[in-house]
Amino acid sequence: MSFYIALDFGGSSVKCAVMDHCATIIEQFHLPSRVASFEQWFEHFDPYFHHYQDKYSIVGIAMSACGAVDVETGFIHGKSSLYYLHGVDVISLFTRRYHVPVELENDACCAALAEKLLGVCRDSEHFCLVVIGSGVGGAIVTKGEIQKGHRLHGGEFGYAIMGFENGRPQILSHLASTYALVVKAEKALSLPRHSLSGIKVFELYDQDNEVIRSVVSDWINYLAMGLYNLHYTVDPEYIVLGGAISQREDLVVLLERKFDEYLQAMPYCHVKPNVIASPFGNDANLIGAMVHFSQRQGGRFSQNQYIGSA
Repeated sequence: MSFYIALDFGGSSVKCAVMDHCATIIEQFHLPSRVASFEQWFEHFDPYFHHYQDKYSIVGIAMSACGAVDVETGFIHGKSSLYYLHGVDVISLFTRRYHVPVELENDACCAALAEKLLGVCRDSEHFCLVVIGSGVGGAIVTKGEIQKGHRLHGGEFGYAIMGFENGRPQILSHLASTYALVVKAEKALSLPRHSLSGIKVFELYDQDNEVIRSVVSDWINYLAMGLYNLHYTVDPEYIVLGGAISQREDLVVLLERKFDEYLQAMPYCHVKPNVIASPFGNDANLIGAMVHFSQRQGGRFSQNQYIGSA
């Protein structure tokens, strides 16, 4: 059996997993993502790679990253908080250092691949995936294919302008990401930065904290607005929510209540967005990165291959 390492570069950490050819997660670990350079990051990763190379004979690295990824050149265009990812041939950096095949794809596109090949949208030809995390990202799938757009920015829903504050545009990532929710909650409670997490915010919400319930209500409204606009722009069969917060059982219910409010206020709109949560949670990008690697390297996934974590 062949084994691989999958890497998902996120705003707060790099999620890492040893996986088999069926995208089954064998072992997982985490590394810091906010470092000064790739060389510094390699210092963290090298011991893990060599350990798992000895243990499993790793034969490839599958990567997921934020930004406008060019899968052919290995360059990640655009900007992100992980600035060392940009302006370099990431694939060549890894290939030269570890001497195994490497493939790279945008994180939301990876998650969409996981949904299309192995998840809830395996029978859908037209859906959107929206990842809610440190920002808001996404992907559009039409006729079973990811639509990247002219400049590889297809699905970058987080850049949608939702309004203005003091003359400055407020985009969806600023208003409806998990990071935005946490920052607003900390301000509302007069707490220092980094004192809360998305999980802690919803713990306070479940405890009927009046201040937090107001913060969450505003956050849900912005997220619902973004998804509603997306639905009436793209008209997908499904909008699949990804990211850790998507696993909140009541998130879809809260969004549907907002959609009902919108439809009641706008009787000329007749179609309600069909929003569902990804079954893969925080592992969607890792699983999709492995699907992408297999496709690029000439392999094929059947819809019945994936069996979950080992």
